[in-house]
Amino acid sequence: MPVISKQKCLARQTKIKSIIRGHYQNVLHQYKGALISSKITNGFLGGNNGSCLRDSIYTLSSYTWSPTGYSITLDLLQKYELNTLKIWFWDGDNRFYRIKIYIIFENSETQIYDNFAQSVFTIKFSDQMVKGFRILSVAGNTYNPYLHFIKVEAYYQLQMNI
Repeated sequence: MPVISKQKCLARQTKIKSIIRGHYQNVLHQYKGALISSKITNGFLGGNNGSCLRDSIYTLSSYTWSPTGYSITLDLLQKYELNTLKIWFWDGDNRFYRIKIYIIFENSETQIYDNFAQSVFTIKFSDQMVKGFRILSVAGNTYNPYLHFIKVEAYYQLQMNI
């Protein structure tokens, strides 16, 4: 009897962890309730297709953008335990972007990145509860003063300890 009870508890704990971790899938998606709360200071080339939270065919003619000194703020529907953020930058000409990335949780921000990035950029951070992200355009990119996102994803990635 104690073994069966322990197995049920472990199964329940695993299910709860999976829910808190967004079922190990992308939680920055428009159909999962994610929002771009800084939309007033951002632009969307391609209208609704320009949202970096969509899941359609990716082209260089539709993206979310922000001028230097402004941020793109991405809010999640609920709090999740995450450890990975992936950003697809507009990369039609091998440009570099100067950015700062912040995690938002409980009305505070924690900086997790401050440097250059390009193309498909993945940042791993320690496992932590997240309510959103803010990506600041520090100096635009090597061609113009703007930050351009084609797609953004956030998820919990299981780690293999070998």
